[in-house]
Amino acid sequence: MAKPWATSHVATVASGLGIEHRISGEVKTQLVELLEERLKDICREMEDQTLAADPERKTLGDPVRTRLGFNRTRGMMIDNVGRVDSVGAAAVVAANEQLEAYLRTLLGSAANLAAADRMNTIKPRHLKKALDAMGHTAPSEEAIEALTPAEPTRDAIGDALEGGTGVLTPQVLRQMARSFANGKKVDDETIEELILLFYDHVGEVQHEMKSGLLGGNPADFIQKLDRLQSLFMLGWMRNMMKKACENADVAGSRIVLVDHVVNIDPWV
Repeated sequence: MAKPWATSHVATVASGLGIEHRISGEVKTQLVELLEERLKDICREMEDQTLAADPERKTLGDPVRTRLGFNRTRGMMIDNVGRVDSVGAAAVVAANEQLEAYLRTLLGSAANLAAADRMNTIKPRHLKKALDAMGHTAPSEEAIEALTPAEPTRDAIGDALEGGTGVLTPQVLRQMARSFANGKKVDDETIEELILLFYDHVGEVQHEMKSGLLGGNPADFIQKLDRLQSLFMLGWMRNMMKKACENADVAGSRIVLVDHVVNIDPWV
């Protein structure tokens, strides 16, 4: 049977929690007993919740949320210390608490930035701004450029129109964006943003056309609209990339980043 905590250890823990008063020996003994009883309740609750979530599970876990893996953290801590011989469980728990608090703060800030952009996805630019706000150095343009894969020269318009269907797939849109970039490198996140904007505009145009339709055959009208969209959006993409390249030039950037795309009005 496992031994409970030593009374002196509980007193030391209490001191670390900010308790400045001395604790009598009798109270220390009672505290150990109280902690034992509380641990029994915690174990029963966690066991019930764990099995309710996964009846086949054989290992007790945190039923409230997933935590950073203890063994992974401990292994990396061992790799990062040099003046001690081992890493205790208390150090791992403390490190995980700090890491999870850091993660919560960082992603909370990035999520607020994404919400401000009316996006449900945290993008690299949101993380970069959150890191900047926390005093961390974000990746340089040179690093981004080094990680950007080289794209072969393609005729984007020809690729978009060949095949008979005229459908602008995400792959074709990527080719088009880079083709219209006048030799500049285009960050992958910028391409993703352009694709999202493209489909947003398609949806808006469809909605406006459907709402404004007063006569004729609606099905035929929408079919014609769908066929025209591929040609129509070629000009949209060209205008977007032209203005994005101009913004990149003004910023002195060799790479077209997502900041050079947002807030562009392609219809002006």
